[in-house]
Amino acid sequence: MNIVPAKNGWLWLKRGISLFRRSPLLWTLLVFNYWLLIALLDLIPFAGPVLATLLLPAFSVSFMEMCNELDNGRGLRPALLLSGFRKELPTLITMGGLYLLSILLVLGLSALADGGTLFNWIVRGTAPPASAITDGSLTLALLVAGLAGTPVVMAFWFAPVLAAWDKMGAVKALFFSFFAGWRNWRAFLIYSAALALAGVALSIALTVAAVLLRGHPEVLRMALLVATLVCLPVLFGSFYAGYRDVFTREPAPEAQASVAP
Repeated sequence: MNIVPAKNGWLWLKRGISLFRRSPLLWTLLVFNYWLLIALLDLIPFAGPVLATLLLPAFSVSFMEMCNELDNGRGLRPALLLSGFRKELPTLITMGGLYLLSILLVLGLSALADGGTLFNWIVRGTAPPASAITDGSLTLALLVAGLAGTPVVMAFWFAPVLAAWDKMGAVKALFFSFFAGWRNWRAFLIYSAALALAGVALSIALTVAAVLLRGHPEVLRMALLVATLVCLPVLFGSFYAGYRDVFTREPAPEAQASVAP
């Protein structure tokens, strides 16, 4: 396997849209079912969110499998939602554990800035006090978490699919993912800018909808749900496009011999 310079990060988002358009109804249904599964897990006190995090890499692989099916001209099937649990599951669960520890470490570092306000907000669901907002400590904690979390995101971005499809161990997959992100930082910067612009456009559209639908909050909530259900498959498709763009495989020895002069 080789890590190559990516062509252009915004094309990942474009390809994600293309993959979603091939099967929008089933995409939406599968994402909604994923939400339901995670919501059911979250009902279990303490253990539920932990289990959901441990299983996150396996679900990530499931969505990559869906993208691969569409990319190869095949259709989506409900069973694909659990397809990520059939390949290298122990490695993926180990990766989920490392991801959980990384999140706790990042939040622990942010506590140096705000005394644990952000940690309690995310982990325990305790709303931050007004003083943490007015004195800027929460903003500083968010900045610390963002800086500390960036290498974590880079390491886990491609890691699940590298473990499942390329048979890498957890540590090796994390290393390759981080190095791929480091080498292609320009493409990721463009990709992030494209996501930010799309987010701004969506925010403007929802703001306009909120103004037009005053007195109809249920319609606005439905519009927000539909927008989210559309955006998530596009994001998954862009992750898949990035993986295909960044990682290439050397031809098999037999293929190399067949083309040798």
